[in-house]
Amino acid sequence: MKLPREAIVSRVSRVPLLVLLAPLALVCAVLRDARADEAVRRPPLPESLLTESATDVDATEAGELEIEANFATLSARRGGARATLVSLEAEWRVLRELGVRLEPTYARTTSAGSGTFGASGALALGLAHDFARDAHLQLELHAHTTDASDRVSFDPSDAVQPIALDLVSAKRLGRFTFRGALGMEAGGAFAHAPVHADVTAITGFLPDARLGFLALELRTDWARRNPLVIAPEVVSDLTAVGLPLRLGVALPVNVGADDARTSYGLFVRLIVLTDREAKFEQKSDAVVGSSRIRL
Repeated sequence: MKLPREAIVSRVSRVPLLVLLAPLALVCAVLRDARADEAVRRPPLPESLLTESATDVDATEAGELEIEANFATLSARRGGARATLVSLEAEWRVLRELGVRLEPTYARTTSAGSGTFGASGALALGLAHDFARDAHLQLELHAHTTDASDRVSFDPSDAVQPIALDLVSAKRLGRFTFRGALGMEAGGAFAHAPVHADVTAITGFLPDARLGFLALELRTDWARRNPLVIAPEVVSDLTAVGLPLRLGVALPVNVGADDARTSYGLFVRLIVLTDREAKFEQKSDAVVGSSRIRL
């Protein structure tokens, strides 16, 4: 018996929506799990010290937390101007593609004679991930307080103006990782233009950068009178001595800066490994151990 069209529509409408969407949900879950598995298999991308992303550009899961402590001392070529910068940084992946960074800061300069407290922060939005090719794209909004020390000192890890919008990219090619950023700035005066561009080349001690890496950072911030900052870096994992930490050292130089302004110095960062990084270290240690046993 052939049912009228109205009866067919009525019966179909009583089919639970969940049943109709189940195949699509299953496909999405499989693709998501495959993407997460691929990310786990790939070594975490090494990250530059001065121009690091607001949260890890290759992060795949909500809840990832990274804690960092930073110390910098900067000097001028003449005149005795000095600056000391200290900060504690927390990066949290709130959602899978949304992260936040909070960083209370303390700065002291010889000209000011006393220290000042400040803060910086950022929001990160993941735009694209290609784990098979190790390529990532992220949009970031940065903000930081300003004070009198900015007139005689430069912060090697912040844009000159208090607000910046950056497009951040990262790409791994063999044992090399290249990171870059293009940004626009707002909220203050600028020397040439309210824009900056960053590029970093990184290579690991080992092909997967498990024990650490070497890097060279170039930052051109055209809001600064002398835009170019160059910083060679070395970052070493401390997991070999049983500590879930990473220690990084950079030597930033503001090329062509006035003699009376701080233009070179030392930047040190102590990083607590994220769960994802710690799992990779443990997995790598297990592989190395099993290889030794077979030998």
